[in-house]
Amino acid sequence: MTRSLSGKKEPLSRSEVQILPIAKAAVEQSWERCLSAYHLDPAQGWIPDILSGAELRHVSGRSAIFLKSAMGEMHRLFELVQGMGLMVILADPNSTILARCVDETHLSVCRRLHLRKGAIWSEASAGTNGVGTCIADKQPVFLGQGDHWRFCFSLLASYAVPVFDAQGHVAGALNLAAMTGNTTRPYANLLMETLKLSSRRIEETLFRNCHMGEQILTLGMPEESSSLLVAINQAGEVTGATHGARTFMGWTEDRLCTRPNLLTELEAGVEISFKKAEESVVRSALAATQGNVSAAAKSLNISRATLYRKMRALEIQ
Repeated sequence: MTRSLSGKKEPLSRSEVQILPIAKAAVEQSWERCLSAYHLDPAQGWIPDILSGAELRHVSGRSAIFLKSAMGEMHRLFELVQGMGLMVILADPNSTILARCVDETHLSVCRRLHLRKGAIWSEASAGTNGVGTCIADKQPVFLGQGDHWRFCFSLLASYAVPVFDAQGHVAGALNLAAMTGNTTRPYANLLMETLKLSSRRIEETLFRNCHMGEQILTLGMPEESSSLLVAINQAGEVTGATHGARTFMGWTEDRLCTRPNLLTELEAGVEISFKKAEESVVRSALAATQGNVSAAAKSLNISRATLYRKMRALEIQ
């Protein structure tokens, strides 16, 4: 692996490029993959694979539900960040760009960097980048000036979060990008939180549409890009859970197939977080029934006396 210095190619030392502290761990892990697994030369230019029109239509058709659920949120997000010179990009689980919202003044940059529909921005090909790296890690990532593996992206700023579908799988990635180096860095935390909120809104739309007519409850406040939502049937059995809820509860796909009873699962937990989750479930059920304890108990498949006991224990008036 080499880099060009004064026209001469010399071995690259990863320590030669400074990593911004906010993204150090994620960037280092991605750089290690670029070095050891993908064998990518950071000084080499890059041209992505671009899907043909027919291929893009096929891929877009495969992600039609995801696209339909995300487009409104993409436009809302673009209205919020447009004045900061940021574009909004939506990609599928294979890092293929499906849609973008971009100001006309940035179209030339998009052409130069191949930020266009049908371009495949996988980490294995493009190196460390917002879309490809957040999908590879299934975690939010921020890349500032110099954090991308390839030098040709040195001024590209990128904020990206994974978006999960109703089954807890990665549906794609939502990305904010700009060729402005570190000019947005002072607002990095705010932009990332805004992006996570958009991701959770898309996920919630996908989840509610998948479990229409069922009771949707929350296990608490989300911390990353996935909400802690569960769907239960009239028997109080869990029929679905978001990625965040599955992680929080430790549920595998096999475990969810057995239709566990939500409150029984929560009562079995010994962590304080489970008590908070149980409180969220009880409050959600009461809110859904406008405070009708009998109806809330029925929706949770427990007796009214049991619900009153839980409310007293959780100090819910």
